[in-house]
Amino acid sequence: MIFNKTEEQEKEYLKQITGLLKSLMNETNVSVKEHVDTLQEYKEYLWSNKDIDPHEIRSMRESILNHLAVGESVIDKRKRLSKILDVPYFGRIDFCEENLSAQKLPIYIGVHSFYDSRTQKNLIYDWRAPVSGMFYDDELGSASYVSPQGEVRGRVSLKRQYRIRRGQMEFMIESSLTIRDEVLQKELSSNADDKMKNIVATIQREQNGIIRNEEAHTLIIQGVPGSGKTSIALHRMAYLLYAMKENLASANILIVSPNKVFADYISTVLPELGEETVPQTTMEQIMLDVLNHKYKYQTFFQQVDELLVHKDSAFAERIRYKAAADFTNQLDRFILFMEKSFFQAEDVRLTNHLTVPAEFIAEQFRRFNRYPMRLRFEAMTDYILEMSRLQYGVTVTASQRTELRKKVKKMFTGNNDLDVYKAFYDWMGAPEMFKMGRNRVLEYADLAPLAYLHLALEGCRPSAVVKHLLIDEMQDYSPVQYRIIQKLYPCRKTVLGDAGQSVNPYGSSTADMIQRTLAAGDVVKLGRSYRSTYEIMSFSQRIRSNKDLVPVERHGTPPRVTDFKSAASERAGLIDLIASFQESEYQSLGIICKTEAMAFELSQHLKNCGLEVHFISSQSSAFVRGVMVTSAHMSKGLEFDEVIVPQVNRDNYCSELDRCMLYVAVTRAMHQLVLTYCGSPSLFIGSV
Repeated sequence: MIFNKTEEQEKEYLKQITGLLKSLMNETNVSVKEHVDTLQEYKEYLWSNKDIDPHEIRSMRESILNHLAVGESVIDKRKRLSKILDVPYFGRIDFCEENLSAQKLPIYIGVHSFYDSRTQKNLIYDWRAPVSGMFYDDELGSASYVSPQGEVRGRVSLKRQYRIRRGQMEFMIESSLTIRDEVLQKELSSNADDKMKNIVATIQREQNGIIRNEEAHTLIIQGVPGSGKTSIALHRMAYLLYAMKENLASANILIVSPNKVFADYISTVLPELGEETVPQTTMEQIMLDVLNHKYKYQTFFQQVDELLVHKDSAFAERIRYKAAADFTNQLDRFILFMEKSFFQAEDVRLTNHLTVPAEFIAEQFRRFNRYPMRLRFEAMTDYILEMSRLQYGVTVTASQRTELRKKVKKMFTGNNDLDVYKAFYDWMGAPEMFKMGRNRVLEYADLAPLAYLHLALEGCRPSAVVKHLLIDEMQDYSPVQYRIIQKLYPCRKTVLGDAGQSVNPYGSSTADMIQRTLAAGDVVKLGRSYRSTYEIMSFSQRIRSNKDLVPVERHGTPPRVTDFKSAASERAGLIDLIASFQESEYQSLGIICKTEAMAFELSQHLKNCGLEVHFISSQSSAFVRGVMVTSAHMSKGLEFDEVIVPQVNRDNYCSELDRCMLYVAVTRAMHQLVLTYCGSPSLFIGSV
């Protein structure tokens, strides 16, 4: 007999579950009020009895703290029940263990577990629970899962999927497969939100394998646009926090995001999944922290803009040179060279009667080779003075010791980072590869190698707090940056990105390059694209072909390429397109320009025309709903219901880097895509 056989029975069961949840929420509301009232009574008592005994004050303080702790726990429970009430569950499997004659009750699966203490039954299982893995991985028939006691074998006799919103069941589908296309299509057809959504109801088998992978020390995910790389990585973090809760907390995870807007866009996924917010940083911030924020520097955004606007071949060559696979090996060889030649020992007159010979001092520099070079001087000074005391009975004053240390330090010609960095290029016979900008501003490509040399000379203390590092947009970072990451964070890692979406082809990395740099990494590839309609992805393939990309068969309006007679008429056409968007059912429109300067100019024009638009720059910190004007670089990782790409003419989009930017821009669109231009169309869309 099947429990809740029909859809009507399922709807009735859902009412029972939501009724139970509402009852528990009412209880928690009463409990919260009781705690608030009790704390208020304590407060009034203390206010009106200022001369009470210190022991009584101590006792009341403990009682207040206990009430606060219990009250916070009840409030957390109420928040959790509120989340469950909206969407209690999304799936169900009926599983019967081998050698058990008793019928197995159905397993309902949701974002959060729900245990009924009255009946002592688990009514809803967390999607991360071992038993829930069968919902994603197994079809009807033989199945198994690994419990804490070992492997459990049996049979799945039923599989259902539900779409529940605000506690109401919209539909139910019975399936023998993992995730039926009907459910996936409905989810993909929904409008974009102002934050990334969780995907627990539509996780595919290949995605589930990545999420639940506990073995890989470093997991490198190469995924096509719209394959859900970031979402999968965040769900992986949620799973690991669940599976390794004894050893891993949210504070032990660090996310390396491309920018603050993207960090804000993904910020709600983990809290939705019941986990605390995870710390985030940027690769740029990590490099600056190593260098103690001592230098003026060009940001990554400024580097990309300079490449797009000025097309300086010498600048591009400097970036390419420092992103070469062998560049870090050259730095290592230079560090060995410094070890042998940068310390020039001299005789030191310690007292009127004792001179320390240069040979002895040089020997001490070699003796303490287990220390980074700049950290040897203290140990060398102490050893020299100790030997002087033991052999010659010489004792020096504190000022004499300080003077000796200064003299020893001066014998090392590598005390200034920039001088060392310049010396490296001279040693390489390529001094032209280092060029500082006006006001002694470092190029972005110089931050990482300068930081690498700094760590070699000063040493580094690997993070003891971070136990799992998540790096997004992996293709935008060079091998030397990954070597620094490995030194600072030798922990487990999840690294993800798409080599086809690099905004800096002169300094990007592929999954294979990253695997070699990190020494030990498993590479997985995601080729199925879920974000955009079939028509939009087919269009993007003509701009930049990717043989690994397989679009989901979700059809929609074909992309439009619109020709205008002049720049003025193109801008007027944009206003008409915005008006059409505002009359549609869509929630978000991204107007994506090639550069930030173009985006700013266009946003100002649209605002002057009385339109409400949001300009998203490299300095922005939040993703908002509505009409957004931004650059292709800033749009990476984001998605919009509709995308407009203006100024797609032959002059504006002509280089390979321009092609990358155009590819990134068009693959942000979920449902509708429009490209506009005046004059001659870009060669990248000329044949479309």
